[in-house]
Amino acid sequence: MINIHKKLVQEKWQSKMLLQVHDELVFDVYRPELETIKTLVKTEMESAFKMDVPLDVEVDTGLNWLEAH
Repeated sequence: MINIHKKLVQEKWQSKMLLQVHDELVFDVYRPELETIKTLVKTEMESAFKMDVPLDVEVDTGLNWLEAH
């Protein structure tokens, strides 16, 4: 999460990380940045911690949190 926030700020993305809900992160994403942000989040979260088994991250989208499920 920290690395994602840093990259959003350093690279001056318009998208913002809003909050964490249990094991989920919620973002407000500027539509033209959507595909890039999805890739950034998935890559950063899957590589956050090295384990013997792979960490698998699912990225879903919607106009609100309910739609994203």
